[in-house]
Amino acid sequence: MKLDIQNLTMSFGENTVLDSVSVSLRNIHSLVLIGPSGGGKTTLLRILAGLEEPDSGLITINEHQLNCTEQELLNYRRRIGMVYQAYNLFPHLTALENIVLPLVQVQGMQKKAAEDQALSLLERFNLAEHAFKHPVALSGGQQQRIAICRAVAIKPEFLLLDEPTSALDPEYTSEVLDLIEELREEGMELILVTHEMGFAHKAADYILFISDGGISAQGTPQEIFEKKDNPRVERFLNKVLKYNN
Repeated sequence: MKLDIQNLTMSFGENTVLDSVSVSLRNIHSLVLIGPSGGGKTTLLRILAGLEEPDSGLITINEHQLNCTEQELLNYRRRIGMVYQAYNLFPHLTALENIVLPLVQVQGMQKKAAEDQALSLLERFNLAEHAFKHPVALSGGQQQRIAICRAVAIKPEFLLLDEPTSALDPEYTSEVLDLIEELREEGMELILVTHEMGFAHKAADYILFISDGGISAQGTPQEIFEKKDNPRVERFLNKVLKYNN
């Protein structure tokens, strides 16, 4: 993945969430965004997903400039996968139907081909027994894994995940992280916001530490977690890791 961001600024009212953010990355397969709540990481992810329009700045991903016209954003969203905190499954549809719907309605696949592809994914990720269940009958971890299957089903250029385990009980967190790790090992390119520091250390090729409206630190997991030469990052890690040992 190639990512170039130039002078990206985003405000909500008088609150400037991202302030002239710039970064240039090459050959990154798994980019992880970490940092304190309200620091701007989820806003940055949503802009990269084409869900928020920045006030100013340029974004180029894999040599394609992200333009904010309605048609270009629609085409862009068809090429990427997005996984949210709260699953966003349709409650009136089964797990299978939740995966099939975007394949038919957005990607233009025939229903039978979409069903075959969805069933194949459910089988691959050990979810086949839940294909005909509605979300209410599934655990949080199962729902999130279905949501990931739905995002992967379109064969996206890359996958964006916004704190995919934040709504889960601890017992379900590991099964979702295991699935994401499996996708990463298979070559799926990822941009991930997470509060799971152990997983960030393991899964990232590169980390951006987002705080106070900008990139306070960046580097490999070893540089972020082990060097401890940035006081802002060190304070954050000391807090979030305090009870994890």
